[in-house]
Amino acid sequence: MNRSVVREFQAPGIRVPRGEVLVPAELGDPVRGALSCPAAPLVAGSLRRKGYRVSFAAVPRFEDPAHHGDGAALYVVTCQQRDGGTAALAAAVAPDDRLAAAAARSAVEEWAGVLGTRRAISAGSPWCGGAQQALEAVRRAISDSAGQGRVVHVHGQLAGPPETRAELASRGAVLGGSLQDAVRGDVIVFPAHGVTPAVRAEAIQRGLTIVDATCPLVAWAQAEAGRLADRGEHVVLLGQENYPAADGITSRAEGRATVIATVAGTSTLQVADARRVSYLLQPGIPIEDSAAAAAALRSRFPAVRGPHPDSFCYAPSDRAETVRTVAAGSDLMLVLGDAAAADARQLSALARDCGTRAQVIADPAEITPAMLAGISDIGIAESTSARAGLAGEITAALSGLGPLSVLRRQVSTQITDNSVIPVRPGDAQAGDATPAAAVPPPPTAAPATASPDQALPDQALPDQALPAPGLPVPAAS
Repeated sequence: MNRSVVREFQAPGIRVPRGEVLVPAELGDPVRGALSCPAAPLVAGSLRRKGYRVSFAAVPRFEDPAHHGDGAALYVVTCQQRDGGTAALAAAVAPDDRLAAAAARSAVEEWAGVLGTRRAISAGSPWCGGAQQALEAVRRAISDSAGQGRVVHVHGQLAGPPETRAELASRGAVLGGSLQDAVRGDVIVFPAHGVTPAVRAEAIQRGLTIVDATCPLVAWAQAEAGRLADRGEHVVLLGQENYPAADGITSRAEGRATVIATVAGTSTLQVADARRVSYLLQPGIPIEDSAAAAAALRSRFPAVRGPHPDSFCYAPSDRAETVRTVAAGSDLMLVLGDAAAADARQLSALARDCGTRAQVIADPAEITPAMLAGISDIGIAESTSARAGLAGEITAALSGLGPLSVLRRQVSTQITDNSVIPVRPGDAQAGDATPAAAVPPPPTAAPATASPDQALPDQALPDQALPAPGLPVPAAS
């Protein structure tokens, strides 16, 4: 069989209803044996867009239609794989269904027109070490509570893939519930973005067992906000007021804290003493997003003090820079997830800023031949709305269009000294009245995350004039 040329065969014993197209998931070649069909979802997507019902099944064998045997009409094209093997794209219809036959042949021909050698460059997972730590803390809490009659509650939003949250819920965890839903002895998990002192105090008063999965960088920001307020400083949090971590930080400096997101916000800031102003950067937001507001704040309040760079949360900046780096090396950027989700839109904007065409994809079937025409390098970025396993499904489908090299490109910022972020005793714990399960910091090898146990020495606290935040210089790996 000639590669890239669509041929018609007969599939003995295969029955396909009229108006339907069967897309083989595996094809029995009489010479080569079993051929994989990884691009089957792509062919199916083309047919569904044409209005046809699609089914999947293995086609054990096929033969020349001149035999005039009984079976479906089969349209096939083959392509080489990276390992030297052969893959197939195919579609089968009822032998007397001319309309379906024309659609099936057309779909296979469209994909045959974009067969070729490509690279897929992955930008990695969207979930930072703090989010992964919190998910693992919930898993451990569920396991530790099994058979004890205790319910595991997660306070507020738990960051993670939808499937992971659903799996935890299926194991009995109550996600996003309130403290009022818990009874004495139940377990309450504080997620990565932390909670306010009032929530912590109520959990203790209710006799709940606290598992504190607050990200160490968020815990430091909370403790620092309280320390600065105790010193009489007005605390400015550069970030987003509606972001989950904001309440837990500003509540430590109640009445002496303001959240500012833009340069314009600095012009309306009112403080009691212009000489006693300090600012913090909100973990979870790219550092460079706060640079302009920080500069405006320093211009208006020359005595303002800022945090040491060792306390910055570098994961969001690393992720943004990773997406830019992948996009810059790609002809097309596939952003995985829901096109209506804010994170997917933001990733698409980052890619387009690099001059790269971006397309949001929620399923492999949404990829069209036109998207891949003339494309050699495909970037893949997972948004937080992407379902688990989607990246693997995309690369598998693309591998069915010819030899595919799958690469991972990651930008990672690491702090190289051995200092430790100071956290006030008891700040990241539950309190004496209630047992608390200690949650270890994320591993230092976690991608795109600055190691939380490398940070700010006591002598570098904002008592001094400290460097302003700027764009980190990441190391590409």
